[in-house]
Amino acid sequence: MEAQTESIVYAIQSVLSAVRSPTPSPSLNENLTQIITIVSSIVAVCKDNLPPGSKQQGEEILRELGEHANKLSEVQTQADITKESRQIMAKSSFAVANAMKGLMKL
Repeated sequence: MEAQTESIVYAIQSVLSAVRSPTPSPSLNENLTQIITIVSSIVAVCKDNLPPGSKQQGEEILRELGEHANKLSEVQTQADITKESRQIMAKSSFAVANAMKGLMKL
């Protein structure tokens, strides 16, 4: 989980840098894919392994992670990178980072 968290943090930082750049880097798509893939696997693994005392909170965090991964996936499929899609990428990336932090605390 820690290794995946490190990977996801790096990918999020790369996405945020690309979003701020006037011309997003070619690796933006790759970093989005990495975030989506890692989040999906974390959700799948953690879904049945939440601590009993934190089950409800954990399920909420996993739901949030899934939602933001879906938003990133939708934005990724768009042909053009617009101001709106950049905002969605930034917002969802931050949300994924915060949710991961919350999940690690559980």
